[in-house]
Amino acid sequence: MLEEILDRRNIERALERVEANKGASGVDDMPWDMLRPYINANWQQLRKSILEQCYKPKPVREVEIDKSSGGKRKLGIPTVVDRMLQQAIAQWLMPKYEESFSNRSYGFRPNRNAHQAVLQAQSYVNKGKIWVIELDLENFFDKVNHDRLMSILSRKVSDKRTLRLIRLYLTSGIMAGGVTSTRSEGTPQGSPLSPLLSNVILDELDKELEKRGHSFVRYADDISVYVSSKASATRVMENITQFIERRLLLRVSRKKTKISAPIESVLLGFSFGTYKGRYIIRVAKRSIERIKQKFKAITLRSKSISESERITQLNTIIRGWVNYFKIAMAKGVTQHLDANVRVRLRMCSWKQWKNIKTRRKNLLKLGAQRRDAYQWGGSSKGYCRIAQSYTLAQTLTVGYYRKQGYIGFYDLYHNQTEKQIKLF
Repeated sequence: MLEEILDRRNIERALERVEANKGASGVDDMPWDMLRPYINANWQQLRKSILEQCYKPKPVREVEIDKSSGGKRKLGIPTVVDRMLQQAIAQWLMPKYEESFSNRSYGFRPNRNAHQAVLQAQSYVNKGKIWVIELDLENFFDKVNHDRLMSILSRKVSDKRTLRLIRLYLTSGIMAGGVTSTRSEGTPQGSPLSPLLSNVILDELDKELEKRGHSFVRYADDISVYVSSKASATRVMENITQFIERRLLLRVSRKKTKISAPIESVLLGFSFGTYKGRYIIRVAKRSIERIKQKFKAITLRSKSISESERITQLNTIIRGWVNYFKIAMAKGVTQHLDANVRVRLRMCSWKQWKNIKTRRKNLLKLGAQRRDAYQWGGSSKGYCRIAQSYTLAQTLTVGYYRKQGYIGFYDLYHNQTEKQIKLF
């Protein structure tokens, strides 16, 4: 079994995946582009140490990133060698679990994605299951019980050497500020094994929900259950909470777990609205606020970059955002976001033009009336007020920014949805 994981063809696939993902260095500071030369020179020795159970993984390097809901999320960055080995284990384990996983589990699985989860949720609410239980597992990745996880793995993995190696990765420790601390629970986010292990541990929850006949979707630790009445929702929430805490030894956040109507619920950044008597997919308010914060960071007046570079950076986040939210009814949202971006770009232009003479000259060049150019060019009003003025709206227009290369939320969304319509 371990020999199959360490087969050079499997290792080559894992190596290519690490190279494709690039990513930060671990505690040994080896960059991803040095991994292949290292493996070519040291593979036989490394393979022998693993087979003889002498290999000891290095601690993961702790980093913190901002959570969309506030606070910090801790990530553990393994060394590139350990990333490759974990990827090799995950590649070998995945086929053994994939066929038994629930059809209502959508996260970190081949040919499954967030869009499928949201579309499934939409079908539930349109069938009358309009009470949504949004379960929040408190610090899930930090609270996974190692003994329970290893017990579940041992049902399919008979090779004790492989189990030992997985446990070594679970307990390899975390380095923060130069100090390494041991870990007795949890699977660090950032490792290639964590997504698969999260599905392994939560598959028991999926099976329990299916056994009870519940309609649900799960994407990693994001779980929503759909029922027909508020009384049922209250009962199901209590029963499932008890199962998670007593059986899975995980903790449910009483503060964040809630019962919602579809239009108040949030699933993977999406929500629902009503249109002609049916529920449609919308972009959640928090997702709109999040993208606003991203483009505000790019359009800070204090950020000294050219207009073309600013637009290039905006286009990158716009493409990612629209590609993700293209299944939502978002015409008005995308138009609103474009209007916000244009105001902020005008503010940047106004600052870059600097003095009265340059401002008047540029306004005239862009087609402003002489009287308006002189009035606004010498104005002492604030940047935001000037950026929203009729004169700037008529000069720094939608067409102007298109010529500068700005792709726009609405234009890209419209093109994406047109393509989807043609597919059907």
